[in-house]
Amino acid sequence: MNRRGAQDYGLDDQRAALTPSTTSHTVQVPVDVYFSTYQSDILLSARETEDLISWVEDELKKAKTLNTKSWRSLEPITEKIHDLCLSWNKKKNTTKLPRRTTRLICRPNHEIASEAGRGSMKTDARFVLMESRDGGDVDDKKVETCDIAGVMEAKLQMRDRGTNEDDLVVAISHILFNDPSRRFVLSFTVEGNMMRFWYFSRSHIAVSAEFDYHANPRDFIRFIIFMMFSPLERLGYDPTVIQVRDENKQVQYQFTVGNKKYQTVRCIDESNAVDIITRATRVWAVQELDTNNRPIGKTKVLKDVWLYIDARSEKDIYNEIFGALEKLDKIGVPPDQRPPTRLPDATIAEDAKQYFITIEQDVPVWINGQVDTTAAIPDGAVEFCYTRLPLQVAVESGRGYTQDNVPAPPVAAAKKSPAYPHTQRKHRRIVFAEECQSLYTVDDYGDFTLGLAQLVYGLGYMRLAGFIHRDISPGNCLLYMEDRHIKISDLEYARRYDSQCESPVPRIGTPGFMAVEYQALRHRFMPRPTYPKYKSIQDVMEKEEEEEKQAQSSWFRFNFLHDLESVLWILLSHLLTTVPSCLYADNQDTVKRHQAVLRLYDQLFDGSLKGSVERREFIQDIDTPHMARFIEAADVLEAFYEKANASSLCQVMRAFRYLVRGCYVKVESTAPCAIAGQTSPYWDPVHFKHKFYSELHNLFMTMHHAMVGVEYRAAKRLEDAPPPAAAHNQVAPTSDPGPSQPRKRHAEASTLNQKGTKKPRIGVRPAEDAVQQETTTKAKRAAASRPRRARPVAPSKRVLRSAKQIK
Repeated sequence: MNRRGAQDYGLDDQRAALTPSTTSHTVQVPVDVYFSTYQSDILLSARETEDLISWVEDELKKAKTLNTKSWRSLEPITEKIHDLCLSWNKKKNTTKLPRRTTRLICRPNHEIASEAGRGSMKTDARFVLMESRDGGDVDDKKVETCDIAGVMEAKLQMRDRGTNEDDLVVAISHILFNDPSRRFVLSFTVEGNMMRFWYFSRSHIAVSAEFDYHANPRDFIRFIIFMMFSPLERLGYDPTVIQVRDENKQVQYQFTVGNKKYQTVRCIDESNAVDIITRATRVWAVQELDTNNRPIGKTKVLKDVWLYIDARSEKDIYNEIFGALEKLDKIGVPPDQRPPTRLPDATIAEDAKQYFITIEQDVPVWINGQVDTTAAIPDGAVEFCYTRLPLQVAVESGRGYTQDNVPAPPVAAAKKSPAYPHTQRKHRRIVFAEECQSLYTVDDYGDFTLGLAQLVYGLGYMRLAGFIHRDISPGNCLLYMEDRHIKISDLEYARRYDSQCESPVPRIGTPGFMAVEYQALRHRFMPRPTYPKYKSIQDVMEKEEEEEKQAQSSWFRFNFLHDLESVLWILLSHLLTTVPSCLYADNQDTVKRHQAVLRLYDQLFDGSLKGSVERREFIQDIDTPHMARFIEAADVLEAFYEKANASSLCQVMRAFRYLVRGCYVKVESTAPCAIAGQTSPYWDPVHFKHKFYSELHNLFMTMHHAMVGVEYRAAKRLEDAPPPAAAHNQVAPTSDPGPSQPRKRHAEASTLNQKGTKKPRIGVRPAEDAVQQETTTKAKRAAASRPRRARPVAPSKRVLRSAKQIK
């Protein structure tokens, strides 16, 4: 299987695994609490375990095995511990110790191969399985990631503590990403004589308090015995996932879902599993297997995900949506208040099912008769601070990472955490009946715009059921290629519109496609208060700033229009980052002209959770200098699509923006309803008319008819393209000065007098117009750097004819 490696998802720098999300979910616990929570003794009774550890400790002290300063001696020490365990087992005349599962090898210069595309790692030492998960014995010189049960990082000096932590987090990130059968990983680090134990899961990271394993080897012996004799599921392996080889000798995986078994065909997406603390969503194309492990039926889709412990399943939300639609069938809905039916004599619920992906199974993962969950954070855990601050790594809607390597000073080892907010996660698997294609990968404008038109009607059915999606993005809007129909997926964040919580709203979804109001947690199209005319402008501005500070995030409610606005951002993101294939052909002139469009994309889709100023001004149509970038990009796009016989595309895009803003004004100009016990604004669902959805659908169909058959490709960025700020000001960025440039600038500055003109040199008459030339030069530079104030360009009347009907 051609899986993509972590580097393909943007992790070119291995140290980028130490992300802020990782460091903010790390706790420190005492050593005894670590063992009772993450490595409880289940091999022997408590008395027998203590007897075994004491006997091994005495034998090691007699042989003076632990009194060494070389961490490479840990490998023979662990072998000695194994031999002593067997001797104790024989001495007690018992067979309670199970068969050995792992062994520790120290090979710091040997790379560990990756099953997922390119990428590898190195560790100082590792616990490898006695029998490979891929079949056969494990080769010490060529170890696969699936055979790594745990890792060790060791340094001789305490000053290398930060390096140990960085290397360990990178190694664990590599293991959890490359091996889909890993649930958690146990590891340890050594700095001099000090040792710490680590637990890595998808919900949090736990590290024990450090101790001197020379002076107190009992905990070290306990850890080694656990790692050597524990079954695979106690070491973090998932017994419901089996690694196999297909007829082409490619690595595949067999997943057990309920009472059925599926084998992967290819990996669709696993970018969310790159980080450690995450939902770790993996999507696979699979085929169902019969009792003889032979594939049957058509290809389906399997999603493996770690949800919060209290999260509702997609299947339950799906059933609740269609239960509400079935009730509407009994009550009756006027035809002008619902999307038109495609199926003759179909009920509302039956017709709505074509807009949603079919969920065949949605079940938890069971391990040894229990639902698979991450360990709970024990009482008394404190927040752990890494020696080095994390690198700032931002995720951009699953499209990659941006790195900012900034060195940071060391911080304290640990500090008190009064109430840790993290929660457990549960492991679930969902099987979908249709294998679809996300809008990210659709390469035909006609199919793309048709899918968006159908998506609007799908959201219209959710409005009828009284549900909001809250995570509309190209990855959650799938196109079923057999009948060219959109399928809405990922309903885990969907909620009833009238049952939202009153606490500060957590922003959920993909930042690039969130509604502007949702990012600001504020309704921006409500009528603003009027102030007396005798008040000054400064008083009015201070009053507005005071009201904004007093506005709480609880006075916000996600509504149906916010889902519709996400469709606009999907369209805009697509138009700004693609070019018709018939025009591209690596034409440098086309590439250079399209940089203005990409600069607008960088401003609107900056990946921040709160959104950019340009993004807010774009949707609100505020007359500011930032709108000049949109006008410039629109002119370039219109020129491109005119050559592709689709010049009306940008006109429709502008009309769509005006129409969305008009819907906001239409709804928020009415007074919100009052609900007992709730303070957030609630507009009656009757204000969200079906006319909004039908008008937007018609605009998308206009785009579809203009773009049928036009293929596109991703736009190319120039390596020497100026950053957005420099391009906006029309001034080239200043390059970093070389070693001789500062002295040169200092020499030039020393020849200037207080008026800004050069001092006259001896024997040389200064020019009479020197001051005038200098003043003129400054004026020209200021004029060139001043942004041009531009007016928003309205779409044509022909395209806006239908949009005006709702105003």
